[in-house]
Order: sequence, then C-alpha cells, then structure tokens
Amino acid sequence: MILKDYQIKVIKALKNFYIEAEKQKSAVEKLDDALRGSISYVDGVYNKLGFSHFADRPKNGLGEHYPRFCLKLPTGGGKTILAIETIRDYQNLFAKKRTGLVVWIAHRETIYRQTIEKMKDKNHVYRQWLDQCSGNRTIILEKGQPLRRQDVENNLTILMLMIQSAGRTTKENMKVFQDSGGYIDFFPQDNQYEKHQKLLEHIPNLDVISDSLFNQKIVKTSLGNAIRILHPLIIVDEFHTMFSEIAKETLDSLNPSMIIGLSATPKERRHMNVLVEITGHELKIEDMIKLDLHLHSPTVSGNWHEMINDIKKKREALEKEAIKLNSNKGIYIRPIVLIQAERTGKDQRGKGMVHSEDVRDYLIEKGVSAHEVAVKSSEIDEIKEQKLLSASSEIRYIITKEALKEGWDCSFAYILGVIPSARSESSMTQLVGRILRQPYAKKTSIKELDESYVYFTKGDTADVLKNIQRGFEQEGLGDLVQNISKESGPTGSRKIKTKIKKTVLKKYPESLYLPVWMIKAGKDHRRFCYDIDIKPRINWHGIDHSRWLREEIFPLLDEKSITYEILVDLDKQERRYLDEENGGILEVSYLTRRITDVIDNAFIAYDLAKAFIKECKVYKDEKKMRANSGFVTHEIIKKIGGEKENQEQSIFNSLVKSNNIVLAICEDKNLGYLLPKENEVYPEGIETFKLNLFEKSDILSMNSLERKVANLIDNKKSVIWWTRNIAGDKKWYCVRGWRKGRIFPDFIVAKKKKNNSLELIYVIESKGEHLIGNPDTQYKKTIFNRLNEENVEEINVSVVKFNLNKNFKFELVEQGKEDVDINRFFNL
Repeated sequence: MILKDYQIKVIKALKNFYIEAEKQKSAVEKLDDALRGSISYVDGVYNKLGFSHFADRPKNGLGEHYPRFCLKLPTGGGKTILAIETIRDYQNLFAKKRTGLVVWIAHRETIYRQTIEKMKDKNHVYRQWLDQCSGNRTIILEKGQPLRRQDVENNLTILMLMIQSAGRTTKENMKVFQDSGGYIDFFPQDNQYEKHQKLLEHIPNLDVISDSLFNQKIVKTSLGNAIRILHPLIIVDEFHTMFSEIAKETLDSLNPSMIIGLSATPKERRHMNVLVEITGHELKIEDMIKLDLHLHSPTVSGNWHEMINDIKKKREALEKEAIKLNSNKGIYIRPIVLIQAERTGKDQRGKGMVHSEDVRDYLIEKGVSAHEVAVKSSEIDEIKEQKLLSASSEIRYIITKEALKEGWDCSFAYILGVIPSARSESSMTQLVGRILRQPYAKKTSIKELDESYVYFTKGDTADVLKNIQRGFEQEGLGDLVQNISKESGPTGSRKIKTKIKKTVLKKYPESLYLPVWMIKAGKDHRRFCYDIDIKPRINWHGIDHSRWLREEIFPLLDEKSITYEILVDLDKQERRYLDEENGGILEVSYLTRRITDVIDNAFIAYDLAKAFIKECKVYKDEKKMRANSGFVTHEIIKKIGGEKENQEQSIFNSLVKSNNIVLAICEDKNLGYLLPKENEVYPEGIETFKLNLFEKSDILSMNSLERKVANLIDNKKSVIWWTRNIAGDKKWYCVRGWRKGRIFPDFIVAKKKKNNSLELIYVIESKGEHLIGNPDTQYKKTIFNRLNEENVEEINVSVVKFNLNKNFKFELVEQGKEDVDINRFFNL
C-alpha cells in the first residue's frame, strides 16, 4: 500500500515523538531512585519537540507521567491504517520489542466489527503490517475472549474493546473491571494471600475484594486488572468522546504506557494535546473525497415523491458515466443513493410520517428493481451480508433513518436524499459524511463521478446549508465548506465568480506578480522542478553501507541484550529470552517496501535493500541480529531518509550558490506567476472585509486562526489589499524548496508606503500553536528564510508598461502571537 503524503506526514511526526520519548525515558530510568521520581520524561519530550504548550499532562494509576495525545484526521483520511502504523512504530521505536499488549478502543459497533475482520484476515494489509512488526506472531482478541499470559509474552496481542465498555459513568458499572475467570493466569490463587499482597505492593491500584473470613485483600481476576499489570499502549478511536474528566480518570487507571487518540474534531478547548493536524484540503489534494458537494433545493417544498424522482434521474445519469468509465478504463463504480426516511420501525408505518417501506414501494413503483433497494435500521439490516463494492451486488438505494450516520463506509455512495425537515434534523448533519469518500481514493477525471450530491424536501436552503457546513466541521473538513455548491431552486444560489477590484488593477498592477524559483537553461529560463532538478541528482549508490553498519549500528547491537520479557512472578523476577523464531529475518521484499516509503523508485529501493541485507549478514551474532531486526530496519530507513534530506538540501543550496537557480518575477504567466484575476466564492449578504483583493471575499474557507489573522490585516491602514491563498489549487501561489512537496502560504498582502505607493508584498503562513515545533513547520521556516535572503530578479520583462515589484517578505505567524506579528509587519 502506497501511503498518501499527509499520512507520511503523520507517521513522521509519530516517529520523531517515539524516538525522542524512548531517549528521554531511558535517560530518566538511569537516574537514582530519589531523582527519578521527581523528573517526568514526558516533559522533556514535549520541551524538546516544541510541544511545551501541551496542557494535558496525565499520570497513570501508579502516579507515573505518561504521554497522551491526539492525531487530528478528517473522516475519510484512513485513520485505521495510521493506527496500525502507530502500533508498528511504537513497538519498534519506543517499546523496542515484538510482543506485548495493545488495547484498541473503537467508537461504534460497525467500526469495531470492520476493524476486527480486517485485522484477522491474513491477506489484508492491516494484518500483514502487524505480522511484519511481530514476526508473524499476532493475536487479535475481541471483548469477552480470555486473555492469557502466554498470549502477551509470545505475541503481539491486540485487544479490541467497545467504547461503551471503557467509558461508562462509573468504574463499578464497567464490564472491563468486573471479576471474571478469563484472566486467572495473571493472578495468584485466591488463598495465596502473601502473593496477592506482593502484587499489590508492586501495582497498588489493582481492584480488590476482601476475604472476610481471613481479613485479607484478594486481587480481582478482571480484565481491567490484567491490563493494569501489562501497561499497554492504548489506541482510542473518536478520542473526543473519551475526554470527559471521568473518562480520562478511567483511562489513567488502566496504567497505560501511552495513549494515542484519533479524532476529526479534538476538543482543544478542553486542553487535548494535538500532535499533528491534517486538514480537509490535504485530503482533497490526495483525491480522498468527492467535491464539490452540490446542494439541490426542492422544486416543491415538502414533496418527497418529487425529490425521489429527481434523485432517480441523477443516479441513472451517474451510472451511465460509470459504465463508460468501466468500459474505457476498467474501473467499476455503481453509484448508490442514501435516503433518510422519517420512520423505520415495524409498528410506525401509517402514522403521518414517511416510512422506509413507503420509500421502497415508491421506488419499485417507479421501475427500480426490488433487488436494488435495501433498508438499514436498528431492526432490519439488508446490507449486512452485501459486499457493496463488488460487481456482484445489485444495491443502488439504501433507506435509513439514523443507522448509517456514523461508522459506515462505502465510497460508492454519491447521493443523499433527506425527507425529514433538514432544518432541524441533526442526524442529517452526520449522514453528509457518508457520501464524501472518493472510490479507490483516485479521481476518475469524469467531473460528475468526482463530486457528491444532497437533495432535501423541507427546510430553508440557508438553514440546510448551515447543517451541511456543521456536518463538514464534525467530519474534520471545516476548511472545505467553500466546496459546497448551492444549485438553483426557490431559495438557492450558486457559487459566484468574483474579480480583482478595478482600483487594484489600475493603481497597483505590479503587486500581482509573485516570485518563483527559475532554472537558467542557457540563455533561457524555466520553472524549477523537483523531479528534474533534484531527484535525478541524488546519489543513492554513494551510501557507504558497510562502513556505516560497522561503525554505528553493529556497536549498538553489541551493547544490546537479546530481547527479553520480564515475567511478573510473585516469588521472583525471571528474565526469559525469546525463542530465536520470535525474532525476524531481514527480508529483501519487506525492506524494499519500507524503503519505498522514502524513495519512490522500486528498483533503487530493491538494490538498496539487497546491499544493506548483504552487509547485515556479516555481523558476528546472527541470533542477536534476528532478535533486533526491527531496530536495524528502523535505523536503515532513518539513515536513508536522512541521506535523502541531506542530499536534497545540498543539491538545492549548490544550485542557488552557483546561480543556476534564481528567485525571479516574470510577466510570462507560464514561466512566472501572476495571481488569478477571478475567484469562486460563496456570496455573503454583507461583505465582511473592506481590503480583500477581490470584490467578494471567501470567509467560509477559513479556519478560526485564519479568520483572526484576516481581521487583523483588514484593519491595518498600511495594507493596500490582501487575499487568502487556496491550498492545493494549481492556479494559486506555491513556494518550493528542496523537498518534493509544495508550500501553499495562507495569505498574500500588499503593503503601502506613507505616500500610498507599493512598499512590498508579504507572503504569510499562519500556524496553530500545536504545529509550531514540528519538522514540517521548521522546514517551511528554513525555506522562508532562504527566500528572504535572495535578491529577486526580473526575467523577460518586455510587455508590461510598469515596473515590477521586487520587494517581498516571507513570514510565519504563530497562534498566540498573531497580534504582535501583524502589528510588527503593518504598522506605518
């Protein structure tokens, strides 16, 4: 599986965290007992990585600090595959072992069941990645299944729990803490009171029951206590639902070594630590979602039959396009409609509300085959056994009320039809997210099959629009609300085109040209391109594998003990070495796959994998090499990634130093860059901003930080104009550096002198406080500094009748410092 750029961004952030956490934890553990208890290794990690602002600093039930943070990922961003990678890197980089317990808390039954099925399937990539991490010794356990000591000692054990099982109001009501016979080999026999006492001295927060006859405390044989003994990594899906004070106390009491949450809408106002944030724009760039979303107002308000007729026509038109796609490219798509009825219960039909069976009957009356219609409710589940993405399925219409509002995933769902009042129906807000996933995470190049559609029967269009916007926000896609398009109807309107203000075009035309990196090609110039100017120059065969392994990696292996487990035996602590078969062999195919995460050339990756493995075979202790293969693999990948970054930067700097690459402005729109003269926005009733470059602004596309920055800029007397730069859109401005990716700054601002002439152009990137210290932000800061150091040249200036501006500044604005920074930039 090839990961998307934003997924690689998340994985890099996690790896950096694990590496630093292991380093800090190891350093603290070497201190004497008195000093160790007064120092939190977690504080050291946060300070080192630029997360000193993290407010959530929990302690487990033993009073020990541990990391708890969240990955902010929009719905449809592939949270499960990132959770799998989270586990792999945790085992390799932090725990540094192949065995142990991971507790995975799911949010909904649907998600819970889908995740278990995929992880149990040895042909699925989820299971294959886990097996690579564990040396093919992975166990997936469900709630209620017994957990045995040998499961955890000899395997990587993933224990799946439902969120209801772990998040109830009181601990006493939770099944995970109830006494059970499924976990007896973690605990002494009931009459071994001395061993119970020793266990409690070691782990004081275990739940106990009292033996009234002998006045002794006996540790409960519960799953909760077994988890406390094992100090697991805990993964929490929909983390925001588990962040109440009571839920946090419950999680703390399980003695986790680390908690990593996944959420589209983390509760930062409750001080949730966000390690990395992915925006809706990043998903859109990677073809993960179907946008624009088209909102169709009712022709006749309240006439659900008319809405069904319109939906049927639209679906059939989409299927015609899908058939052409399949015929031309072999890509199968069967467009599906979700219809929200007012009632689904078997005793609720005929009571003045539109029932799911009413909708089914009407569809069949209009010529839809009964085999193409299914109902999904709490009582009926006609899609349970359906493989909806298979060509063997005939389902084209799914009728529901609330059963699909969370956790259901089918990328063939294109159309949502809402029969209840869309003005007040909160579940409709959540159903919107079910039609946004792009089939196969790849655009078809057929516009109609790359977008999604909502129809409704009752409610004002403005109210429905707000509901859909709320749905986008709940799915973590709040920055994409500008991609909601209102289709014409009684109260509907469309996106409008807005032009640059005529006063700017007339008085400040030079302000619209922005600098780009250009390569000198003889007497001519061309745009700088990573794939042409950086990538071919990277010398992968210049890595001295043998010397690096001998001088840096083999000595580290010499210092390592063979991986072992500490078995908690109440009479003694016994170290038991893992069997050799529990270790892993460095395989060419596996190492090649890991290297292709860094190098997008399978042939070079294969050659490098063979070269590294050949050198690893000369290490004197084969058993130790096998036992630490995960560590060696990580070090190899880190070495290659570091070599790539170093060479990319060196090549780029060399091009700049030799004057083969220059920062330039140019009138030629194909060579240089000129801001677009038109933009598409959702019109507001009253224009919010007075200094926006365009006649109409697009406030709906901004997040809260961007809106604040925009307001600050708009109130500065030294500002001529400003505009928000749209990330991922080819017509908008991007900055390039030595890495392959593009940097899309948030704002472009023209500043004037006291005599009202143009002074300079600011290019501004705003960053949330949780992103300030991360590597991506540091890279952007380095590139901005480089841009500020360069003199801007004029290239091929012959047609324009004015002097082009050559004064630019590239700046990062940090959340919490936006007032200070904007005042510094724009005070006259």
